[in-house]
Amino acid sequence: MNPSEKKQQIIRFIAGGSVTLFMLAIIVLTATTLNRSLYHLLWGMPVIAVSLLDIYFLSRSLLQKPKTIDVRLSSLIIGLGTTFGFSVAVMVLSPQQAAEGFVAEFRQIGVALSLLPYPLVIWALFCLGDCLTVVPEAHAVVAHGPYKYSRHPLYVCYMVWALANALMFPTLGMLVAAIAQIVFLMIRLGREESLLLDTFPEYRHYYERTGLVGPRLRRLTPAGD
Repeated sequence: MNPSEKKQQIIRFIAGGSVTLFMLAIIVLTATTLNRSLYHLLWGMPVIAVSLLDIYFLSRSLLQKPKTIDVRLSSLIIGLGTTFGFSVAVMVLSPQQAAEGFVAEFRQIGVALSLLPYPLVIWALFCLGDCLTVVPEAHAVVAHGPYKYSRHPLYVCYMVWALANALMFPTLGMLVAAIAQIVFLMIRLGREESLLLDTFPEYRHYYERTGLVGPRLRRLTPAGD
């Protein structure tokens, strides 16, 4: 293994290991706080299911050798931040307190909105499979399942969760954290797409016909091409 490949493996295992440990902590925390109420079951069981799938597919991905990988430190930080940084922010910025009036209504809307992405996330994880990563890596072009309709269904769901948390906990701090999450997700998906466009010629056709959500209304060519 040459120095470049060794560096890539170190970055991949730091990222994958950090996320795996975080997901295990989330599973334990969720399992120990679940009760028999419908609210907790609707919220807790999907969290555990998605966390287990994340660990499974991420572990499988680490055993594969990507064709290319973005080894920049900023990409590692952005990858880790968008994977569990916002979850940490929610834990810190969402103290439990009684809500009245419009705040209570916002929270109810946020709870409903937060439940909607779970089926799509699970579907996308099964379709993505061994291509699930923390830092931008090019394994293969995935264009089936929800990826027929969105180039980044997981990121779209993460953005929905950011908005849902901003509604559930309508504070300035949570709003700033949600906006930051969305901005960093856009940076992350941009770096992934640059890597895929450079690695797989067939990705260009997929990129030109598929939007972030739904088909593209017009054909676009990335700047510099």
